[in-house]
Amino acid sequence: MSGVDTVRGINYQHCQAILTALDVAADESVLGIRVEGTVDALDLEVIAERPGGAGPTVVRGLQMKSRQQPHTWARGEVLEIVHRWAELPVSADSEFSFLTDGILGPSGQAVAAALDEARDGKYEAVAEFLGVSVGHPLCAVMARARIVSEPGSVEALLLSAEVEIQALLQTGPTHPDAANDATDRVNQLFRIISTRSGLPNSNDRFISREEILAVLGGIAQLAEADRWTGALAAEYVTAAASEDLDDLVVPSLSASWQEAPIRLEDLASGSGPLLMAGRTGSGKSTLARLWRRSAAGGGEKVVVCHAEAYLARRLDRLVADAVGHAVGRTLPRAVGRQVLADPSVTVILDGVSEVPQQVRSELAAELRLQLAGGHGARVVGMGRDEGVCATVFPSSLTVQRLYPRAFDRTKRLALTARVLGESQGSATAEALAVAVNGGDRAGQGEPGGHDVEKVSRRCHEAVAQVEHALGDAAGNPMLLELALQLVAGGVRFTDRASIYELTVSRMADRVNAGDVRIAVAVLGVVFAELLDSGRRYANPLEWERLLAEAAAFLEKKGVATDVSAVREAVARSGLINAVITGIGNTTLRVPVHDSFADYFAARAHADGLVSLPATLTENDENRLWLSSQMQMLSDAEVLAIAEQLPFSLVRVSESDHQTIGSQTPRIVAALLNAVLPAKTDVEVTMWRTASGKTVAQAGSAATAWVDPERAPSVYVGPTVVAEDDDGPTAVAVRLWRLILKQRLRRDGQLRPRSPRSRQEACDQLSDHCREVIAAATKILAEVAPPGATDRLKETVGSLGMTGMIYERQGRDFGPDGWPVRYRPTEAIALVAAPDSSPPPEEQNGDYSAWSDVASGTSTSPEATAAKAVSEAIIKLTRNHWL
Repeated sequence: MSGVDTVRGINYQHCQAILTALDVAADESVLGIRVEGTVDALDLEVIAERPGGAGPTVVRGLQMKSRQQPHTWARGEVLEIVHRWAELPVSADSEFSFLTDGILGPSGQAVAAALDEARDGKYEAVAEFLGVSVGHPLCAVMARARIVSEPGSVEALLLSAEVEIQALLQTGPTHPDAANDATDRVNQLFRIISTRSGLPNSNDRFISREEILAVLGGIAQLAEADRWTGALAAEYVTAAASEDLDDLVVPSLSASWQEAPIRLEDLASGSGPLLMAGRTGSGKSTLARLWRRSAAGGGEKVVVCHAEAYLARRLDRLVADAVGHAVGRTLPRAVGRQVLADPSVTVILDGVSEVPQQVRSELAAELRLQLAGGHGARVVGMGRDEGVCATVFPSSLTVQRLYPRAFDRTKRLALTARVLGESQGSATAEALAVAVNGGDRAGQGEPGGHDVEKVSRRCHEAVAQVEHALGDAAGNPMLLELALQLVAGGVRFTDRASIYELTVSRMADRVNAGDVRIAVAVLGVVFAELLDSGRRYANPLEWERLLAEAAAFLEKKGVATDVSAVREAVARSGLINAVITGIGNTTLRVPVHDSFADYFAARAHADGLVSLPATLTENDENRLWLSSQMQMLSDAEVLAIAEQLPFSLVRVSESDHQTIGSQTPRIVAALLNAVLPAKTDVEVTMWRTASGKTVAQAGSAATAWVDPERAPSVYVGPTVVAEDDDGPTAVAVRLWRLILKQRLRRDGQLRPRSPRSRQEACDQLSDHCREVIAAATKILAEVAPPGATDRLKETVGSLGMTGMIYERQGRDFGPDGWPVRYRPTEAIALVAAPDSSPPPEEQNGDYSAWSDVASGTSTSPEATAAKAVSEAIIKLTRNHWL
């Protein structure tokens, strides 16, 4: 259905026009807007005075159209709309936006991505779409156009307008009539826009800024208490410092520039954007909240925003709402702009890799402006996928990386003692509490393990049970806590999927929610649809629609459903929360934790209720892993994963216990050729030994089963012996791993001679960095799966250095070192210190990483590059895979 407020009749087009009118009201340089359109489409022009008083001109054009699901926008349609604007005379001096609440199809997404690249000066893709050369003037015009798809956004847009007006009313946002007053003014703007847009005369369709201000009469200037440069910043710091986080399970934090864990307070002295990446449940959001409180305790300002609530071109609205939520009142967008302009502020955007690609593109466009010049607030992006998170930052900037550390044995035992109730009233209990809460006030210390040895045998057995079921995932704080709660209740589980299933059942049982199996099926269909669009959240009206549609869908499948009963069961169980996430006072519907959305969608897929989307993204990985644990995926689905999300194949293969049969060589070969570089053409030969073991070899012989006596030598090519319960996918992944290890193997070399001067040390390390980057490029070409090169490269990160080489320092062991203080960067910009002064003692600032030239050049450039690529592959697959 098309996005529309069913009570007031305000549709998506009118919401965007109302928000544009509010922007005009706040901009004294704008004369007004001209509107034209119908119910389904609306054209809008923002008109301003030409520089030097040369008359009015169009500075921005917008075209808004609705499209009902399941229909999507294809390449030809969106390209025609943008091309039509580009041929108009006004396109020479204006911007253009095509806005829709419909969904972009794959070809429509490609056009939107090409326009995004054109804004960065990369015209190749848009030139190809237009059928012109890269140097054609039309390409530069297209760089000022964009396409925005915002399905299900009417409620959020409408509420954003009302909140903005309410925050600026002279009566104040907390006045009993403020909400109704804001609603009335929005309705009046709607009536003016909808009436004027249908008039035949162009001049009659013009709405001046003065008319808009008249409708918004009673708008006040920003009060002193609501000025970030006034009293608001101190009020925010006080509120953030008072947040109670003492019972949180807190992981330690690693930084890309040092081996040891880093404390949150140490991050305050750095500069430049940061990226924090980790699997779902690894503790990212917990660390963000702890960072905010820790910073506030020292008088610093950290603002945590939820990317799910971001609206295109309204980053300031998102920030203002985050601040307003902390201080307990509605604030106007102007506050967000003040916060973003404050260089002493750190703004954390949580969940940037868990929103649709189009939303990330719009966010990236705003961040490009925000980060230009480096004079505003520091920005930290957080999300599950490191490579996807990196795409929201300008490619010209170096973004340092942070990673939540998995719980080690000490913290696992500490959390176990707490969950099992054995950490009360003793010195050992206090040490355990320190361990599980992060080690110190900032949550980043590494506690000692001597007291942990005193925990009971029961705790050790519980941890062993969890580790047996979860493997390396036992270090995930959220999964570990869920599993331990099951252990405490005497409930047995086998893998992460069963942990979610049993946790959902226990949540329902605790509140007598009844049989939640139907509710889980409905939620599975709902979250599968949301995940197919890149989301795990919905606005209230959209949520109700999705519930009703899922119930009707199940009834057609022969499953009796009652929407009201499902709604009650979900509400009583606590599986779905209505939480404030940043859009004023709106309550997005979200699961109790975002990973539960993956579980529900996976459950629906494993039960055959829904299919996987044709196009898989990094956002789908967790539901693929969970679904494969419930029911192993089909050969076609596994091949689709190999082609689109090759690194996800490793965890999927752990659930593959299918029978090896006559078609296995063909399946294994297809999977291998999907995950190996395009130039690779691998055949797979398989045979069974006299003892009944299955052997598979990758090589050039024809793909087939062969008799044991005709089997090739195991030294001819990569060869693996399958485990008894291995299926075709598991065999393929074993071979892939062996091939990668062979291709990543690099010989070392003799250490270069010790430098004789600071400049020689600088030249030696610079040359080494250049050779590492060249070697990494070559290795990526040899090992990166087709289509995954960029993701792998982003995960590898920057291999260059920007820093300073200091005078040689004596060491107790080994040759004297030439210290270097640096930060990882794409470029290489190393300089020798101007004098023989020793390096500074502090480890933070512009150059937060420490090393010395001897350590930096101790291995060959090829081996260094291979290690970096190998570590990136491990991040994308699982620990210890390579």
